[in-house]
Amino acid sequence: MKDKIPFYNIVNMFFVGAVFSIMVILMFVEKINIEQKYMDIALEWNFIVSAFMIITMYEMGFIINRAASVLIGEILVKTKIWEKGKYDIDISEISANNPKFQSMITELNLMRSHILIYLILTVLAVILKKYLLALLFAAFVIIFVFGGKKHNTKINIIRKSYYERYKKNET
Repeated sequence: MKDKIPFYNIVNMFFVGAVFSIMVILMFVEKINIEQKYMDIALEWNFIVSAFMIITMYEMGFIINRAASVLIGEILVKTKIWEKGKYDIDISEISANNPKFQSMITELNLMRSHILIYLILTVLAVILKKYLLALLFAAFVIIFVFGGKKHNTKINIIRKSYYERYKKNET
């Protein structure tokens, strides 16, 4: 049995990492001082630099995704902003009967990751005294929190419905 990383995971990690990396580079562009000799090497080694950037973006996306799961996910559940139903059903069982369910879970995970990246970017923008950007990033956090809440509610309805049918079939 070969384990593969699903394509959507690769895209998720890359996308999240790319957004974060690009925003950080844009925010710190005037603070980055790269000597010309390094720039010349980078221009000659386009492929290596590109590969390194892709790998770095993927890794940043992976780290952000996991951190969002541990930090943001837990905070949102504990504060009951995103309520989590207490159903002892494996998500893969629901996904087998409802093909859209797995993509809904993936979208919720992506929202959680975006909450974390925009929180980080908000803090960085405040540190750099770019207050308009900080407000914009904070607005994105709010949008993703409330959008995720609505999405999470739909997921809980599906989970509850499946759980009730599952319990009926057991009796």
